[in-house]
Amino acid sequence: MKFAIVSVGNELLRGDIANDNAKYMAEKLTDLGHRVERIVVVPDKVDDIVEELRRLLKYDFIFVTGGLGATHDDVTAEAIAKALNRSLVLDENAVRQVRRWTDKREVVEKVARIPAESEVVPNDVGVAPAFIAGKIAALPGVPAEMRDTFEKIIRRFEKLDVYEEEVIVEGKEEDILEKINSVVEKFPDVEIGSYPKPGYVVLKFRGKKERVVEAKREFLS
Repeated sequence: MKFAIVSVGNELLRGDIANDNAKYMAEKLTDLGHRVERIVVVPDKVDDIVEELRRLLKYDFIFVTGGLGATHDDVTAEAIAKALNRSLVLDENAVRQVRRWTDKREVVEKVARIPAESEVVPNDVGVAPAFIAGKIAALPGVPAEMRDTFEKIIRRFEKLDVYEEEVIVEGKEEDILEKINSVVEKFPDVEIGSYPKPGYVVLKFRGKKERVVEAKREFLS
């Protein structure tokens, strides 16, 4: 499957924090054999989030993190509802989740208001539940809460038969470009990544096992 990841938050765009959530999700999805086609960072603005989501709906599934809290700039649920042309409703399952942590009316009514017909995913370490609306999953931005809800959702996706091998080559990348390009052309179904390091290059071959083995052999020959 092809995935997209949308990280919501002005703090990410300012560089106040690193986008560790996107890195975590991308690594987990890749380990399962899936492809992350896009990672996008957007501000806490409804129209900006809607624009990106509608552009990314061509992918099989979208993970969105951040913006599910009770403050004025937590607008992710509203944006997802708008992107999918759904109403924003006070969901009873979400209400029960929030009330596990607080009975403050303003918090419950803000956090538990999600797109209509969404599936609520419990958050066992924080207030805001995750939810799935169509092919979009919205997760809290707090790393521990994101991981808790993400792990519940990722179980739904099967592990694909993908194989990976590395080759370490001494020297500079430019010295092996011709060889790399030749192998890429001959094995278009194998993903070949080149990662230059000081004094050497790491090549990663990824795909079906037999094709990876053939591509690696071709490169080393």
